[in-house]
Amino acid sequence: MRTARFRERLFAFLVDFAVVAAIGHLLGWPVLVWAALGVGYTIASLWLLSGRTPGKVLLRLRVVGARGERGGLKLWQIVLRPLLYIVELALLCGGFIVALLGRDRLALHDMLLGTRVVRVTRS
Repeated sequence: MRTARFRERLFAFLVDFAVVAAIGHLLGWPVLVWAALGVGYTIASLWLLSGRTPGKVLLRLRVVGARGERGGLKLWQIVLRPLLYIVELALLCGGFIVALLGRDRLALHDMLLGTRVVRVTRS
């Protein structure tokens, strides 16, 4: 398994964001409520789809432990991951830019949670 490229991760994130935005818009919810919807969507997806969201499924990506272990993510990693996304977005995407510039392609939340996103050959 190779570590996912930044553009793959970005596209998967944009797919998931579009799903959340569409749901929020169709239900007429204010944008601030979308953040809570996004957190719930990400937690449920990572839990039910074994370290994937629909965007990651589309791009054939999976969140795994930092060493690539296949035992699955721990519940605390699943819950904290989307919460750290919000912090990183508030920091002008600084935590995501680390993945763009870093040799190991880990975002700040990956470093803090002991995870990484990898490209998988099959679901």
